[in-house]
Amino acid sequence: MLFKKILVPYDGSKPSDRALEQAIELAKLVKSKNKDTSNDNDNDVHIILLYVCQEILVPAMIERPMRSPKTGEVTTVSELIKDLNEEVRTNMSKMLNEKKHKYADKDDVIIETISLAGGEGGPPADTILDFANNQKVDLIVIGNVGLSGLSKVKALGSVSRSVSERASCPVLIVH
Repeated sequence: MLFKKILVPYDGSKPSDRALEQAIELAKLVKSKNKDTSNDNDNDVHIILLYVCQEILVPAMIERPMRSPKTGEVTTVSELIKDLNEEVRTNMSKMLNEKKHKYADKDDVIIETISLAGGEGGPPADTILDFANNQKVDLIVIGNVGLSGLSKVKALGSVSRSVSERASCPVLIVH
């Protein structure tokens, strides 16, 4: 099977870095194989680097006025959390673009970066799987654990386990 679209869920952890590196190696391998066996000009393999931002939700019962640590102005907990969520998305988008330029320039691969908000605080695996299905990806390459996982304690994190068990395409789990 030829992989034309490879999804790499990315969270900045070492396993997700290794997953990206494996996806790039696979893309280069498939691209060279396609050149050898096809006259088709569309030999490109696209890597989609996806970050799912887990939105922090504020229960109404803890809503109250407070001072912003950045500005000193009085604001609400909801506004502070909204600002925090936006800062996380901005920082991750910057990191994704840095990874894209680091590898795309050097390895002649096509990398697209996408940052999505987790569905109403739902599990990141659901957002990853919905995205993979909607984009009709051919392969998901994912790190075995993410930033919240303890790799010395468990072999698979909850996100990689859920994605591998429920995906409609092949999943490569990278340690």
